Amino acid sequence: MLFYILYSSDMMRLKRDFSLHWKNYLILFLVVELSLEVGVIPLFNAWTSLLLNLGAIPYLSYTNALSPVTSHPYIALGLLLELIILIICVFGQFALILNGVVRIRQDEFSFRTILKDTARQLRQLDPLGICFFAGYFLLIVPFSGIFFNSPLLSKVVIPEFILDFLLQKPLYATLIGIFYLAIFILSIRLLFVLPLMLFEKLKIKAALAQSWQLTKNKFWVYTLKLLKISLIALIANLSLIGILYAIQLGLDQTAPWSALIGGSINVTLLQVGSFLISVWASVALLQLILPADVTLATYKSTKKSWLSKVAKPLFALFTLGALLGNGVYLVHLGQTPLIISHRGVDAQNGVQNTLPALRKTAQARPDYIEIDIQETKDHKFVVMHDENLKQLAKLDASPQELTLAQLTALTVHENGHQAKIPSFDEYLNVAKQYDQKLLVEIKTTKRDSKNMLKNFFDTYEATLKQNKHELQSLDYKVITSAKKYAPTLNTYYILPYNFIFPQTPANGYTMEKTTLNDSFVTQAKLSFKKVYSWTVNSENDFKNAAFLDVDGIITDNVTKAKRAYHNFNANTSYAKRLLDFIILLPE
Repeated sequence: MLFYILYSSDMMRLKRDFSLHWKNYLILFLVVELSLEVGVIPLFNAWTSLLLNLGAIPYLSYTNALSPVTSHPYIALGLLLELIILIICVFGQFALILNGVVRIRQDEFSFRTILKDTARQLRQLDPLGICFFAGYFLLIVPFSGIFFNSPLLSKVVIPEFILDFLLQKPLYATLIGIFYLAIFILSIRLLFVLPLMLFEKLKIKAALAQSWQLTKNKFWVYTLKLLKISLIALIANLSLIGILYAIQLGLDQTAPWSALIGGSINVTLLQVGSFLISVWASVALLQLILPADVTLATYKSTKKSWLSKVAKPLFALFTLGALLGNGVYLVHLGQTPLIISHRGVDAQNGVQNTLPALRKTAQARPDYIEIDIQETKDHKFVVMHDENLKQLAKLDASPQELTLAQLTALTVHENGHQAKIPSFDEYLNVAKQYDQKLLVEIKTTKRDSKNMLKNFFDTYEATLKQNKHELQSLDYKVITSAKKYAPTLNTYYILPYNFIFPQTPANGYTMEKTTLNDSFVTQAKLSFKKVYSWTVNSENDFKNAAFLDVDGIITDNVTKAKRAYHNFNANTSYAKRLLDFIILLPE
């Protein structure tokens, strides 16, 4: 089976083409990638920040997505224009790469001619085409993985906590499965839309119809070809990793300086090799969807563009920078982040947000224990996450509908444990007994009293400061109130999605791990803000948080996190660091 895949006629043809032109393909993809990362994306970020500053909008998230539309129509128009230009830029990126592949195949590789080809094709793009590609790129491209990738769409991801929540519901899990299947089928049936528009000059409706016709009764043919490319790329990556790891194991037995130099070279080879394999997979797919006889007009001028001239020095500079950076990576373990227990539990050792779980978890010595509090009917505060008591207490009511006495009389059940609902005062007292610092999330609802936040800070500011507790909330009103009534308390704004770096008075941000990236962390450090990542539970997530240099992680398993960071810091062999680097490759 493997022999058939590797040596089938179409794979051999792709191998011959790539072996002849691999340098040009590598330069094409590298220049496009760096141009986006260094030039285009910073411009979009600056544009967004400028618009938000002009509208005095401190942040942009799903919680205030409609605010620019209702309160700042001109800012909303600016953001809409930015979205349109973003879609055009994504279209331009793929057009550049398609044109580049065709030009390389014609032995006419020049960035000047590729840019001319793309500019001409962009002028043919009509409003209907823009609307189609908005959906096409936002839906299909993020699912395409190794074949199509755009830094411009790096934030088009579904946060993991949303998927986890939905997958727990059989109906939603089924719908998600159907959605993924539909996206995959569409991606196959619409394979030829872009090349038909670019090279056959078809309008969007005609391109859609023809692509649908070309893939009719050939769904499994193209699916099998994609699987072949994916399998070859996987085998190549695993082989590369295995060879470099074996070499590094040997080098680790030599002198420290030679092991370090060899490790830096090996990590760089892993970077370059993985990038080259992804380039091969992309080119293989493009060769699959490009007509064999497609040609582009030959321009009279054969003078090479300045991009072509600097491409090789740029690649050499990139490689040198990677060597130096990888050397630093191998000797610098990075900081171990603060370990924060999510909802006061450690590996399901009790019911979330209850005193028995607090007592057990405090013995594991987390840096903080994160809890959730809500206001009661009689304007007191109870430790509870859910807005409805049905799941934990089997009572269809909200905390705001019951008094503190009624709530603390209830028994909650979870993970084979049971406990009484504690008041916030009780929880504070027990935490003090264990000298345990807390990260208190203030949850707000429409049923809260008018002066809820003022009452909270009047009652608890001194206690929170004395015991060095911190605050966080999804509600921006909590952040502004904290800075008004208790300005010296560390307060974190929870962001479930990373659209743009916010400009708020918060001391830091609690970020959902799926959309957190090194750019956000870097901007936070430059702004003297801290970053906590949630919810971090797997070995790879622990390592990724350390690599990103976040200040803290919120985890459901404190003991596992502590053990992971101990092993991570204890095992400093360069071979192990080489394997750890694999989780950085997507970044």
